[in-house]
Amino acid sequence: MDKRRALRGYLLIFMAGVFWGSGGYLVTQMSNMGASSLITAFSGHFLSLLPLAIYLLVKKGIKGLRISKKGLFYSIILGVLTKGIFKLAYDTSITLVGVASASILMYLAPVFAAIMSMIFFKEKLRGYQHLAVLLNLIGCTLMVTGGNFAELNISGLGLTLGIISGFLYALNTILGKLATSEDDPETMTFYMLLFSAITMGIFAKPWQHMNLFFNGKFLFWAILNSLSSGLIANLLYLKGLAMKVDASKATILASAEVIIATLSGVLLLREEINYIGAFGILIMLTSIVLMNTNIPLKSKETIKNEAISSLESQ
Repeated sequence: MDKRRALRGYLLIFMAGVFWGSGGYLVTQMSNMGASSLITAFSGHFLSLLPLAIYLLVKKGIKGLRISKKGLFYSIILGVLTKGIFKLAYDTSITLVGVASASILMYLAPVFAAIMSMIFFKEKLRGYQHLAVLLNLIGCTLMVTGGNFAELNISGLGLTLGIISGFLYALNTILGKLATSEDDPETMTFYMLLFSAITMGIFAKPWQHMNLFFNGKFLFWAILNSLSSGLIANLLYLKGLAMKVDASKATILASAEVIIATLSGVLLLREEINYIGAFGILIMLTSIVLMNTNIPLKSKETIKNEAISSLESQ
């Protein structure tokens, strides 16, 4: 029963990555209308609050908005730190070292998640799972650079912020797993998005861009983005983390985000990807499969019996 529940959790986390990845196309549409990355990030979480509140009230009544003090604490940390500050660190890193370098640094997240999982949850990665983490990083590097490492930029502050964004991305998984141990993941999602919207709103200053929010075309893409990469993705992720999954595996599965974002760029925005980039996608897919492959370990007794049988047959 626990295995089936965990499998369902991994599937939800993978789907969360898919929905996050689909947001790339929607954000591009908003950016083409003059919206900054802060505005698109703010709108993605802010506009998801009302439909989620209505859903909780219809499904559970006023109890749907009740949360424990512990759950509220984790919601604030998740919203402010792993969503709001993460976005600021990542976007600033992009401006300093470029998209490729920032993406690679951010996808150090599986490494950070594996280390923190061993510390906080006593999870142990087996040899081939360590390989999966390494393949994930290599695949991401090849995909975002296309093998052209000459364009990678070096900046002390940019590198530091990129590493911080990767750490916060991983911390989102660790705290999300801790947070959903008692409170309802759906209620947790609401408050996490609320505090994230408040944090990003302080920096995005949406009141200075009200012309966008009265633009029907912008609202169409913004609402679509808020429902997919804002509401559904975060809801699926927290629900998945609540289902007895390994945090170290969750971050690898969520890396489906960068694969979907790349493919949507190629298919919908006619962006180009070379053979090295395509090879990077295959490596990342391999890492996801490898990370979730359960290769049974032989017990000491089995190894001993096999050795005895081998000696007797000689």
